[in-house]
Amino acid sequence: MKKNLLLSFLFLLAIGLYRTDAQTIGVAAFDKLPANKQLFARDKNKEADITISGKIQSSGYAYVSVVKYRNKTKIGYQKGALAYSGSTAPFSLTSKIKAELAEYAFEVYACKSSTDSALIVRRDDVVAGDFYIIYGQSNAVAWEVDYMYRNEFCRTFGSLGNGNGWDLSNEITPRVGIFGIEFQRRVAEKYKIPTCVINGALAGASILDLTNRNPNNHADASTGYGILLNYAQQTGLLPNLKGIFYWQGEAEAASDDPSVWAPRFDKLMANLQEDYPMIEKMYVFQLPLFGGGAYDDRIGAFREQQRLLNKKYPIIQPYAALGAPDWNGFHYGLNGYLQVGRDLAEMAGFYHYGEKEKATSPSFQKAFYSTPNRDEITMVFEDYQQMVYPNDTLNANIEGSQEPFSTYSVKDFFYLNKEWQKLKAGRAEANRIIVSLKTVGNDTLIKYLPSKYHYSGLVTAPWVYIGPFLKNTRGFRAFAFHHNTINPYFDLGTLTLTGSEPKNNIVLNWNKLPNVTGYILERLHGKDSLQTHEIVYLSKDQTEYTDPSAKKGEEYRYQIRGYTDKSESPIAYLKLIKGSDDVVDEAIAKINVYPNPTIDVINIVSASDKIDQVDIFSSSGVRMETRIYPGNEWVTLHTNKLSTGTYIVKVHSGEKSTTHRVLVVK
Repeated sequence: MKKNLLLSFLFLLAIGLYRTDAQTIGVAAFDKLPANKQLFARDKNKEADITISGKIQSSGYAYVSVVKYRNKTKIGYQKGALAYSGSTAPFSLTSKIKAELAEYAFEVYACKSSTDSALIVRRDDVVAGDFYIIYGQSNAVAWEVDYMYRNEFCRTFGSLGNGNGWDLSNEITPRVGIFGIEFQRRVAEKYKIPTCVINGALAGASILDLTNRNPNNHADASTGYGILLNYAQQTGLLPNLKGIFYWQGEAEAASDDPSVWAPRFDKLMANLQEDYPMIEKMYVFQLPLFGGGAYDDRIGAFREQQRLLNKKYPIIQPYAALGAPDWNGFHYGLNGYLQVGRDLAEMAGFYHYGEKEKATSPSFQKAFYSTPNRDEITMVFEDYQQMVYPNDTLNANIEGSQEPFSTYSVKDFFYLNKEWQKLKAGRAEANRIIVSLKTVGNDTLIKYLPSKYHYSGLVTAPWVYIGPFLKNTRGFRAFAFHHNTINPYFDLGTLTLTGSEPKNNIVLNWNKLPNVTGYILERLHGKDSLQTHEIVYLSKDQTEYTDPSAKKGEEYRYQIRGYTDKSESPIAYLKLIKGSDDVVDEAIAKINVYPNPTIDVINIVSASDKIDQVDIFSSSGVRMETRIYPGNEWVTLHTNKLSTGTYIVKVHSGEKSTTHRVLVVK
């Protein structure tokens, strides 16, 4: 039955698909003409070219003119003389529009003279901006309620009933969904960029349904995959695709074998990389926590595979919708999908809109016993995270329970060697969650959240878990993780961090730890949403660091820790307010690139100029990688994609650039 419904839905979508070629309007046959409400892709200068071209098919006209309007105000005029060949004369006029919260209109005239012209066509509500795609099953459809919000800068492309075309998001089929339009709204409000989103998700679809395509025509509209690709091709935006949001896996999690998802995702990924090679980032959702039915630990392994997809595919950024509000065990309500849309816009800020601070769901990196008595475990998340340990929550139980209320504590939903409720308390410190044990620990595995919620008792959610959840300071919920190793206690020593200001710069010093791989030094400046968090990775032999970019009168918080792949030292903290004048020492005024030679990271620090772009070239001059930055002072490049050898690092700052030879040793 579900398969028949899916096929019926595909048929209804497919009957509207058709390609448009030349349009004949009045005396003109147009090759290129913007449509009402069309979005054009912006370039690196935040502009888009609008070309109006075709042929005048009636003799006697001297030129074609185009009048351009911005928000109903005339701002431009162009004309092009006509040269007839027989009874037809070609024309082509191009102008630019800005990617901004403004709508443009174009009037096209056929002119015999300056006083004798005829309006051929007018096109309204044209914008420039970015293109995204949503794909998956019912949670990606995201339409649990009839959400009425619309925004003139949130566009989509789909079926208009009499063919395909442009309209406001959620006005036509397919709808972009609730989190889709909330993502668009946030991008418009925060980054001032219009967007087009196409949602190709299909309720109830398995990953096989979403992977299936005609091998001879990938855009064949007889499949869901082909319909989405067909729409994307018709927009003309495909070469400028920013991101794909992929939310799927419920069908496999509920099947007899959840383990089939991972190899099938590899096939889907191969298809997407073939048909969407220009994509900048793919965002893949980790499955939420389901309830009801028999416990199945394979679902936890499934979530772990989703969490770690970025290790296999660097273009992927995983995301945890887990913990968004209004979860009913199957789908989210309005507030939940709105939260997801806000989160996606925050993530996109770093990858697409020049935000300096990275915003993602915290992902577990390693765990270790952090006391010699093995009564404490430290879990480490990504270096840029600032973790929050949640308070307990009190929830009403269902009728007939022994207690009317129950207290829910996140500590009870960690599993040590597959057993729960073995923790006494927890706290957050920087990018760490630290938990104390009820008894001395001999456990070797730790898991966060059950694979399936098989407990019950809440009035509001009798068979689903609604929190509390681990989060970061930005409100992103941490990924569930599955039976990861707890490394043994190892005493790396204790760091002492001190600071001074010789030669008008802050100089940090610390004691050497003999058994570390290196040091992670962090600098935090500012408060709340304006806080900056910068990180450099230092060699194991380094015990001093000069901060050339600290400014007089500003307070900075420095923190440093020694690390290995299995453990870390306690964090040493230092707060300093720079008192000396901002006089740059000429010895460090240039851009510093270190360590050199390096094993795993390259740090780039600028004393005065902002870093806009870094290019990495091979020794023979072949460009290996380019990274764009929003004017950073500190930049860290990981060298995991580079083999042993000498590389040229070119650092751009405005119109200036410097080159540096760096030796990578593996």
